[in-house]
Amino acid sequence: MALPRAFLQLLLLCAISLTLPWHASGQVDSVRVVGDGVVTRVTLWSDGPLQTDVLVAREENARQVLVAFDGASAATQGPMRPVSHATGISGYGWQDGFLAFNLTHPMMVSRKLDLPPAGDERRYRIVIDLAAVSDARFQHAASRVERRVADRLAAHRSVVDMQVATVNAAPEGREVVLEPAPKPNEYLVVIDPGHGGKDPGAISSAGLKEKDVVLSASLALKDILEETGRYRVRMTRADDRFIELGDRVSLAREWGADLFISIHADAARSPDVAGASVYTISERGEGRIDRESERNNWDIDVEEGVSDEVSGILETLTIRETKSNSGLFAELLLPELAKAGPVLRNTHRKAGFYVLLAPDVPAVLLEMGFLTNTADARRLEDARGRRASMEAVAEAIDTYFDRQDLVFASN
Repeated sequence: MALPRAFLQLLLLCAISLTLPWHASGQVDSVRVVGDGVVTRVTLWSDGPLQTDVLVAREENARQVLVAFDGASAATQGPMRPVSHATGISGYGWQDGFLAFNLTHPMMVSRKLDLPPAGDERRYRIVIDLAAVSDARFQHAASRVERRVADRLAAHRSVVDMQVATVNAAPEGREVVLEPAPKPNEYLVVIDPGHGGKDPGAISSAGLKEKDVVLSASLALKDILEETGRYRVRMTRADDRFIELGDRVSLAREWGADLFISIHADAARSPDVAGASVYTISERGEGRIDRESERNNWDIDVEEGVSDEVSGILETLTIRETKSNSGLFAELLLPELAKAGPVLRNTHRKAGFYVLLAPDVPAVLLEMGFLTNTADARRLEDARGRRASMEAVAEAIDTYFDRQDLVFASN
C-alpha cells in the first residue's frame, strides 16, 4: 500500500531526551521518547536492574501507559514533564507510584526489552516500544488490566501509609515487593463449530457427519478452557443449527473476541490423505477484508476526530496486527497438534475462508483430520481422540496468551 505524503512527512522523527531530577525507586536517572506517534520508543536508563510491569489505563478521555516498579519503595508524586505531541506522548511524570506517560491517542505496548550494560553503555535500559492502535483495542486492553492497576495503586498507597507511620522504625534498605494481581477470565475465546443444521459438512464412509464431530470437539474444548479459570468462552453454535458465515464473524466481533477458532473436519479424494492442518488468511483472502467489512459493517473503531489519512493508517495497523497474531497462534498450535495425532506435511496453510476475514480478531481454521480416512475418522469419532486434539489446542491457547502478556509487557 502506498503511504500518503502526510504520513511520510511524519516519519521525520521527533525525539526528546530529558534527565530526571528524581529517581524511580532511587535508580532511574533519565527518560528518552522518540517517535512519530505511529511507532514510538520510550527508553528508561537506570544504575541497576529493574523489574517493571507496563500497563495501559484509561480514565474518561485520558489514556496512559503506566510503568510500575517492583522490589523497591514506592515513588512519590512529581511534576509532569512535557513532550512534543508529535511523539504521541504529551508528557510524563510520577503519579501515585507509577511513572505515567500521557498519550495523545491510543497506543499499545508492542515490545519491551530489558537490556544490561553493553559496550560503551554502562547503564541498564528498559526499552518500551509503542504502536498506534484503534481506540477499541486500547479500551479492551485497558479493561483487561484494570484490576491490576487498581491493586498496584492500592499497594502504593498502603506502602506510603506504612512509610509515614514507621519511617523511624523501618530497617534501612527495606524492600517492598508489589505482586501483580491474578488475572482470572482475562481473555475471551470464541469457538466456531463448522457447518450445522442443514449443512452436514463432510461425511465418512460409515456415516459420521462433520457437523456432529466438530460440535462434540468444540464442547470439549470449551470445558477444558473453562476449567482453567483463565478464559471466558463463547460458541457460535452449541447445538445442531446452521449459522451463516457472516454471522459467525459478526458474533465474534460483537462479543469482543481475543481469539477466534473455527473447527472443522476435512475430506479428500484419496482415502490415504490423513492428518490435521491449520489455515490462516491468505493474501488473496486478505483482499476481501475491505469489501466484506463494508458489506457487513465490520467497522474498526479508531480515534474520533482524526484525519482520514491517520484513520486509514490505524486501520491498516490493526489489520496487520490481527494477521500477525493469527499466524503466531497457528505456529504455536502446530507442534501441539503433532503431539496429539498425525498432521499434514504442509500443515500451516493459507486460504480465503470467510471465517478468517475479521479485520480485528485473530482467527484460525482448524481441520482436525480427514473423515475420508479410516484412521482419522476412527480417532475423531472417539471421545478420547477428540479430547487429545482439543487439549493440544488448549495448550497452544495458553502459550499464545502467555506471549501476548509478554508483548504487552505484563509480568
